[in-house]
Amino acid sequence: MSRAAFAIVLGAALLAACTTDDPADDDIPESQLEHTLFASTMKSTRTFNFFATDGGGFGQSGRLLKYFIDVRNGSQATFFINANYRLDGKIPSFATLHYDFAKVALAIGDDQASFNTNTYYSDDKRYIGGSIQTYTLGSDTEPTYAIQFYPDDVVHEEGILRTAQILKPQIKIPNAKLAFVATGPQQTFARVGPALRAMGVTPMTIDEVLGNVRFLPLNAGEAWGYLRIFPKGQGDLRPTDIPVFDELPLDLSVVAGTITRAYQDVTSHVNLKSKERGTPNMMLRDASPTHPQLMPLADKPVHLVVQKTGYVIEPTTAEMVERKYRERTDKPWIPLPQIAYPNVLSFDAMCPSLAPVCVEDGGRFGGKANGIGFLVNDAVVGRFGHAGTLSSKMGYDVVPFGFGVPVQRYRNFIAANPDIATALAALIADEKAGHLSPNERRARASAVQQLFYFARVPQADLVDVEREVAALSTRFPAMSELKFRSSANAEDIPSFDGAGLHDSFSVKLSAQDNNAFECYIQDDPDGVVTKLKVLPKTPQCAIKAVYASLWNPRAIEERSFARIDHATAAMGLAVVPAYETDAEVMANGVIITRIINGEDINGYTVSVQEGNNLVTNPMPGTIAQMSVVTFSADLNRPDRYTMVRAATPSPGGATRTTPVLSDAKMAEIVAVGVATERQYCATKASYNPGSCTYIHMNRAKPSALDMEFKVLTNGRVVVKQVREFHGI
Repeated sequence: MSRAAFAIVLGAALLAACTTDDPADDDIPESQLEHTLFASTMKSTRTFNFFATDGGGFGQSGRLLKYFIDVRNGSQATFFINANYRLDGKIPSFATLHYDFAKVALAIGDDQASFNTNTYYSDDKRYIGGSIQTYTLGSDTEPTYAIQFYPDDVVHEEGILRTAQILKPQIKIPNAKLAFVATGPQQTFARVGPALRAMGVTPMTIDEVLGNVRFLPLNAGEAWGYLRIFPKGQGDLRPTDIPVFDELPLDLSVVAGTITRAYQDVTSHVNLKSKERGTPNMMLRDASPTHPQLMPLADKPVHLVVQKTGYVIEPTTAEMVERKYRERTDKPWIPLPQIAYPNVLSFDAMCPSLAPVCVEDGGRFGGKANGIGFLVNDAVVGRFGHAGTLSSKMGYDVVPFGFGVPVQRYRNFIAANPDIATALAALIADEKAGHLSPNERRARASAVQQLFYFARVPQADLVDVEREVAALSTRFPAMSELKFRSSANAEDIPSFDGAGLHDSFSVKLSAQDNNAFECYIQDDPDGVVTKLKVLPKTPQCAIKAVYASLWNPRAIEERSFARIDHATAAMGLAVVPAYETDAEVMANGVIITRIINGEDINGYTVSVQEGNNLVTNPMPGTIAQMSVVTFSADLNRPDRYTMVRAATPSPGGATRTTPVLSDAKMAEIVAVGVATERQYCATKASYNPGSCTYIHMNRAKPSALDMEFKVLTNGRVVVKQVREFHGI
């Protein structure tokens, strides 16, 4: 388009905002909405909803509208920007970005850096830029319109009050409830809170908002299934069910969608799997067997649609449920790579130089062991004893020592125990044919696993493992216990992370096998139902128990849903000293190298919980702290750490009033995440098609990393694993 033609189109939009149809005098006609770049007042929910986009911010609920205020020379010129304005059928950047809007609509002369300083990073602002997001709180049926700033905005309290005083008269939506929501820890309102309330603007933190929203879309999507309200027997749930839970269970296999009454940890395995599977997941705070929308549909086929702005649940037919299920599952079985790599290797020997095999295992050691090997490379985190590494700068080894057992050793084990091979072949055939009900699958899987526990690990393979255990014992004389962790070839692979499907087991150096070399599985008494222990706690029993967990019913169901050929699945091992060898565990956490449910913000999601309660599989009644780390476009500015949701460490206990970790400790964790993501991006070409230098700030990257860590009482951070995460 020519410069003159562009001026005519923009001029038409500006004229529409200055005629008798100007929002200040009368609402914008329907036919003009798409061609109106901005409005100076907001008069109706219709216009607000048209100008706004779905979701945004930390909660991704409701609608989000950007505002811009020119406060130069005493002005208070206000602009509500139409994010759906179209020019030649496309939405231009000046309809979505404050800076581009100001250049076009106000012809400002600032460059990007000075604009950012004058808008976000200064108390003495020339411009004010933020958003208005809707939230439906508590029992309200109408939304609250929340005035917000970017999380990194350093706006002081008087600036918050001034912005509210400018915007409130311009928001003329009848009976609109207004609020201010602080999205960064520096955006306090202790002094101006009374003045805000007096003018009808309720000040809130983002934690208070998320604690009061009635509906929260954890993962948008669409599903057809049978609505099961507060099911008593979770083991009876099928992939064609949509359960409604009071709490999200720890151990939930494939279902069509999920609804919970309690707030969910966004980094739990269940929510992350919902994102990767593309199945809807939502919180509905008033969900119950007597809920007026849910009760009439109990145990009936329904169609569920979860969107950022709300949800729809309506009747459908059994035929439609079956048809939609078949559309997802009537696909060819996908074989996994079969690589007969024979050698047990230390993590330090797995990835001596960065190469694609460091991040794309190809079936050698399984995803978990291979990921640790990648982390140990000196260009990523490295070792404390190697100069210039991140570990050397932090003063200790961030990644545990240990070794990986290749998946070929699992195949050796099956070949040495033909009764297991025969039972597995029959189980796999019936599973692939679709013959097994959930109860039948559990019974068959349990019978197969019992065969594992009473079998024998080939002696040569056991000797190799015991030799590596002895080497670790020599390196760490205080070590009395190890962890034998699952590392399957059917996990941490493209479009299937396999998180939470398999089990890991502890080994005590003092334990001895019984005369029959038989092993027994028991529930661990720590209250986490998905955590098990094997007795005796010997290497032989731990190997067999981890191998058997490849056939957990939840793992079988997930692989079937993803159409992964069970006959090609195999299990490796990642063996590390117990994390409590040096000190007790003070916190567990997960870092996702993007903001979950906040793709419009540069940053990372960090969930952390006090003590040894897992974030990935939290005990019912607990809530992990959810924080977001936001990165500034100005690289000289510090990162911001915003506690979006405070932790509730024990079931029914009090919610913490302070963060689990200090900002300084969070900064260490984020530094590990950034370093890891940069090198992962540089090593795997498909991770991001562009530069990797600022990959941590790239909101458009097609995937992210999921890293689990522990923090010990001596202050050390231990990174347990890294995997690629394909959700958003």
